Amino acid sequence: MDSEESQQRQSVTDPDSPPVPCENCAAALRSPERSRYSFLLLDHLTTPIVGCEEHVAQFASTCGYTTDDAAKLVEHRPAGGIRCPSCQLAGYTPRQPIIPVADGAVAVHACPEHQSELLARFRTGLETQQRLTTTLDTSDRPDVL
Repeated sequence: MDSEESQQRQSVTDPDSPPVPCENCAAALRSPERSRYSFLLLDHLTTPIVGCEEHVAQFASTCGYTTDDAAKLVEHRPAGGIRCPSCQLAGYTPRQPIIPVADGAVAVHACPEHQSELLARFRTGLETQQRLTTTLDTSDRPDVL
């Protein structure tokens, strides 16, 4: 099955969700299994995230540009659990926003406040990553030496 067929099939099953080109992400987002969760540990946040392994890691790495500490991913429920009571209940909400990550997507199972914070961090991380990887055009600048 090609990606176009997959996108059409997904949009038929849930017309409100955007198509996700990554088959593994699409499968993880549709799965009701809690074993598909990864937990993002970022500063004071502990947040369940769903997506394929590659795109979850990419999301965590990008968010990591916004902290002095490293963003960590764990595949099991962390010892301290999820501290925010609203985030604890977010996994039971039928629809979670889907955040595009490259050619995949992740769902952040958190309360609206923490979803907004993580989305802002992801966007800031993308901007930082772009600045760090942009090559400097030094051909128009005179030599300082």
